[in-house]
Amino acid sequence: MDVILAKRYAQAFLTLGIEDGEYARRGEELQSFAEALAGTPPEELAVLWSPVYPGEIRGRILGAILAKAALSPLLNSFVMVLFERGRLKLLPEVAAAYGALVDEKEGLSRGTVTTATPLPERDLESIREALSLYLGRKVVLSQNVDGAIMGGIVAKIGDLVLDGSVRSRLLKLKAAFAQL
Repeated sequence: MDVILAKRYAQAFLTLGIEDGEYARRGEELQSFAEALAGTPPEELAVLWSPVYPGEIRGRILGAILAKAALSPLLNSFVMVLFERGRLKLLPEVAAAYGALVDEKEGLSRGTVTTATPLPERDLESIREALSLYLGRKVVLSQNVDGAIMGGIVAKIGDLVLDGSVRSRLLKLKAAFAQL
């Protein structure tokens, strides 16, 4: 349920960003504030989350936080709407959903490539280009190193998993021998 709500709020905020042509900057600002809020010690945010304190006091505290953050008026208003509707805790999910919506709008897919040892940048770029051709969209990759795969690569983009690891091949061989 929270994911659905977060996506709805993100879509609404994206619509506002598209209208003023600043959706990319708005997303960066939203992500930055969500990260700052998530990085704040929980005991410092306890007043904001606790229904024990009157909404007016919590609103003033949030107003002070927003003033120090020097956010755009649009993001200030958006955060206050989340607060007033009791959805401020969804801010990290809203920021993540917003980023995914922007990626979708721009025809961008994000993924990871896992290898047993770090890949040189030129090899990672070759994999990115091949995946872009395969998917028909621009691909941005991050790299993970996991010795457990023993060799080869595992590429994950959304729900798509391309597993060319030595480990998966050995497991398939083991399963085939077990059936003999």
